[in-house]
Amino acid sequence: MNHIFLSPLISLMAVTLFLCATPCQADVLFVHDYKSTEYLMGSQEAEFLAGYTDQAMFIDKKARYTGRVMEAFLGKDKEVRETTHFLLDKDQIREIDYYKGKVIVFPLARLSDTNWIKGKEKLDKDTADIIRERYRTVPPKLSVTIHPHPETIGGYVCRRVEADIRLETIDVKKNSSSVTLVKQKLWVSTKVPGYGEYNAFHRKLAKRLGIDALRLGNLSELLGYWDGSLDPIRNSLKGVKGYPVKSVITVEGLYTAGIGTDSAKTNTMQLKEESVELRKVSTERLHKDRFTAPSEFGVTVVE
Repeated sequence: MNHIFLSPLISLMAVTLFLCATPCQADVLFVHDYKSTEYLMGSQEAEFLAGYTDQAMFIDKKARYTGRVMEAFLGKDKEVRETTHFLLDKDQIREIDYYKGKVIVFPLARLSDTNWIKGKEKLDKDTADIIRERYRTVPPKLSVTIHPHPETIGGYVCRRVEADIRLETIDVKKNSSSVTLVKQKLWVSTKVPGYGEYNAFHRKLAKRLGIDALRLGNLSELLGYWDGSLDPIRNSLKGVKGYPVKSVITVEGLYTAGIGTDSAKTNTMQLKEESVELRKVSTERLHKDRFTAPSEFGVTVVE
């Protein structure tokens, strides 16, 4: 699978994935408002849909860029769309590429094959050796806090969760440090209509992929930065139960030159802020045509 398709796919999963519950057979559609501001990409507003049947999940994101950088890059047409199908009965993931006018199909099992994914991004030996000699990583720090008092968001009684991760890399040659701080505030509720259907599907998906179930939860985007064991925070992660009614993620970068000296100087920059909030839920029969590619699109199968 080409990396250009893997990144938005994981990004979309990061917004929707969670698991554990009793199986149900009905359909459900969740509609969200999505906003983000990124240092390079500018501002983006989108409608984000997540539809479920017993054996499938359909994700669709229609976004409009409002920042000057992307406006200059995209010209007058500043609207983009991403659509992905997770089909358990076919063991497939299908991504619709509207720019190239085709549907990319690849095996569902590939999503959990880390060796296969890394093989697509493998560095040559000389480059890997240079990076290993020049850079040193500091053990990351990860914490998760579940607040005891309920809060009402969008009419739903929610539990607020706060999680953060700190990543640091030392540039030995330049005597500098780069720190990335990722923070997420999340409001989850078990009272959202369709929560049972949502959980039932993700339970099946987790079992099919064979990935640590907690990595596919509501904190999956933040945990994407974490390669270590989840054991130290496993109990906290298990307590994050409910549909994500609202999520706010910020990514901040800190660069320090001259570390360990009297002249050390730190520059701080916010790299990203992203918010997703549930607007409405429909438990009527899912209209799959709203997630279907135009008939003239071709199909590319990736093995």
